[in-house]
Amino acid sequence: MQLRVVSLAGPVLLLLAPLLAITAGRFATHSELAAGNPRTAALLFLWLCADALALALIAKAPANRPGMRALLGAIAAGCIVATLAAATPVREALLGMNAVVAAMVLTLAAYLGWSLLLALRRWRATRSVEKALGEILPARLVTFAAHESAMLRLALFSWGAAPDVPHGAKAFEYHRVVNPMIAAFLVLQVSEILVVDLLVSHWSERAALVLLALGIWGALFLIALMKAFRLKPILIDQSGVRVRSGTIVDFHVPFDAIEGIGGAISDAETKRGDVLNAAILSHPNIVLTLSRPLEHAGFLARKRLIRRVAFRLDQPAPFFEALEHRI
Repeated sequence: MQLRVVSLAGPVLLLLAPLLAITAGRFATHSELAAGNPRTAALLFLWLCADALALALIAKAPANRPGMRALLGAIAAGCIVATLAAATPVREALLGMNAVVAAMVLTLAAYLGWSLLLALRRWRATRSVEKALGEILPARLVTFAAHESAMLRLALFSWGAAPDVPHGAKAFEYHRVVNPMIAAFLVLQVSEILVVDLLVSHWSERAALVLLALGIWGALFLIALMKAFRLKPILIDQSGVRVRSGTIVDFHVPFDAIEGIGGAISDAETKRGDVLNAAILSHPNIVLTLSRPLEHAGFLARKRLIRRVAFRLDQPAPFFEALEHRI
């Protein structure tokens, strides 16, 4: 547990350090000293933003060598942040320095041109918009945006769609236990949206609108989750078991990697790093023990080695019977 906390502390600090430095610099641009020396403050804040993002990138890169294009992107991002985040007098002073503006524009143009060329090549090779955008924007940001976009489309559309079951695969449902609980959360969410909007609107219309947008997003997320649980059942196909939990988990286990099948696992064991728990809002009733560890890329591409896979089915007996005939 201590090692896991230590391993997570590094990435968190690398994320927070530049944000804190830039935030402190932003507040400094609103000081009287900055207002009296706007050109100097503008140059210092520009340097701070570019330097903070570049150093964080260097610290995260393998062998502290991020590559020229990535470093150029960090500096370009620093130019944008400095322009948008500075106090008005400091921003006006920054934009009034023609040589500095030209340097920022050239930096941004160089990064975008280089990245667009790589994105075009990636799109031609993969025909994937997500992978192409990953050449321009941070890959994790693109993955997050693609996931949220897919959830939004699922919530608003796909009404009455048939479950995603490829030809030759056998499907096993798990939504009948989970969806009633999510439906209850959805009712509470809608009630909370109405109450919060009514109360907060008396204090601040802007805050009420922000909370209303967040509440609607949360309700759409729950709707998408319910639909995804129904449309993406767990499968047994020709090569193995495809363990799915809506759009949250999609993990393929080959038949030759399954060492044993069980139904008992404790709550403490489901939280282990080498256990993939695909049972949402419920306790697993099926556990696959693996003969060899399999790599799982989770949300935002975080990878870990899996030795047991746990999930819940509405009717586990047919799954046990079908799987025993394959292994």
